[in-house]
Amino acid sequence: MEIRQLRHFIAAVEAGNLRQASENIHISHPALSMSIKNLETDLGVQLLNKGRKGVAMTYAGEQFLIGAHAILRQIDDLRASLQGTQKSPSGNVRLGLPYGANNALAAPLFKLLLENFPDINLIIEEGNTTSLERSYDNDLLDVMITYDMPEQMDKKCVPLYIEHLYLVSAYDPILDQVTSIDGKDIEDLPIVSSPGTHSMRRTVEKYAFDNGVQLNYSLDFQSAHASLKIVEAGLAHSFAPWDLIHDYTRTKLISARKIVNPPMERTVCLVSSLQETQSAATNAIIGAIKAAINIARANDNLRGRAFLYSD
Repeated sequence: MEIRQLRHFIAAVEAGNLRQASENIHISHPALSMSIKNLETDLGVQLLNKGRKGVAMTYAGEQFLIGAHAILRQIDDLRASLQGTQKSPSGNVRLGLPYGANNALAAPLFKLLLENFPDINLIIEEGNTTSLERSYDNDLLDVMITYDMPEQMDKKCVPLYIEHLYLVSAYDPILDQVTSIDGKDIEDLPIVSSPGTHSMRRTVEKYAFDNGVQLNYSLDFQSAHASLKIVEAGLAHSFAPWDLIHDYTRTKLISARKIVNPPMERTVCLVSSLQETQSAATNAIIGAIKAAINIARANDNLRGRAFLYSD
């Protein structure tokens, strides 16, 4: 199995047609077909089904595609890292950020990289915690931020801070003067929320169970931003961290009240690998994330307590 065969296979899958793939990567159609055939022979499995309409992956091909992408990323990362030094790290770093964290950290993180690490290519994947954890487990991310993750054998989980959660409602000038709401007062309010597999929903349901609060879920919605639009329209209430909603509150699109008595909170964690030695570029990004958190906190774009890492 050769690196070029991996690239040929990926090109065929992306194009969906061998002739188009051969044009895309500038080799002849017969050469591409032979390369993939030799790869299948070497592996002892069929990767592609060929038909009049093009090519489609077999089940083995779907599994191989994940591994092929991972191998090529590692090669590209290694090539990039060898071009830098410990003093001036370079290379690719893949970072997973939940929507709220990305909303608060993207600008200060970008500024810090421009000023201190211009040779690092930071690739950010934004998403919900379920999709980010799946990407991390498939080796598509080097580092990610998630919530309330327990220690695991292959993951280093560093607690960053404890994040306050807010009840968000349609903007009301009178309501906007109220800064907090007791946990018992959120009962029976119509709530739009992420499904039960997501971190926010798990946090909310644990809070409700621990404190005997009955919640009225009117909708399950996959999108955090769509949920805020529903709130903005006055159709329901929701729960959110300050990093996700600070723009909405300052532009008076929604009103937010911190949940107290007892507080609704979750621990923000930075996750990286315990099994691999971190590159200089990855370590630089981890340091930059912590610095960006401090900047976002100072600008009131992020709120929490018990900042747990040492600056």
